[in-house]
Amino acid sequence: MRTREAELQAAGANLVFVGSGLPAMAADFARQHAGPHPVLSDPQRSAFAAAGMRRGWYTLLHWRFVANLWRSLRAGFRQAGVQGDPWQHGGVLVLAADRRLLHQQLDTTAGDEVDVDAVLAAVRRA
Repeated sequence: MRTREAELQAAGANLVFVGSGLPAMAADFARQHAGPHPVLSDPQRSAFAAAGMRRGWYTLLHWRFVANLWRSLRAGFRQAGVQGDPWQHGGVLVLAADRRLLHQQLDTTAGDEVDVDAVLAAVRRA
């Protein structure tokens, strides 16, 4: 998302990150990765559950996990640690100002990539 931040901003998107860790972990993520965007903490994972996001170790059994891991390693990404619930998967929700859900992408396994083109299309439709 951050690599195409200018496009998202030009389309009118406001990014908000939600993590499953404690508030101090969210603050750490904000300093390192979020830029000017807010980072919220949801240690009870209420928002994740409400959005239908998957959780569990068994999600690592998906074939795409290996492909995602290989892609990340080739790109030079090395995960230094885990903050928050290591089994909670995320996703992307695009909400309109009136709270209508315009787009939803829920991760199937660790490392799933965001379809930024679909996010941009949803933001532009709003």
